[in-house]
Amino acid sequence: MIRLIFLSFFLLCLNELPADPWGKDADLVNEPVWKYEKIEGYVQTPLFGAFAETMITFHQQVISPADGPRSHFYPSSSQYTKEAMRKYGFFKGFIMGCDRLMRENPEDWVYPTTTLPGGQIIKYDPVK
Repeated sequence: MIRLIFLSFFLLCLNELPADPWGKDADLVNEPVWKYEKIEGYVQTPLFGAFAETMITFHQQVISPADGPRSHFYPSSSQYTKEAMRKYGFFKGFIMGCDRLMRENPEDWVYPTTTLPGGQIIKYDPVK
């Protein structure tokens, strides 16, 4: 029964995927790098959104400083997920965050890059 509920939830969430997974970022190759604008506010979904935002904030303030920065994107995947949930709501933002985590790797790809203040070149992919 639990497997059926999980499978139903998973299949419903597939409809909310933001783009086609094959070659979906090919149009980013020649785009200029934009100025990053942080999305402020809170997630509008009361129960899930508040819990998710609390857990992401805990990760950003406690776990990440102890573990060190590992993201190959700017903004980091946790900040991206938080901002996606603020902009699109919990469910779509969560799916976008999971999609972003699946693309988290050190390989050069079609993403535009930016240079951080320390001189590190990093992939630039804000919430759109």
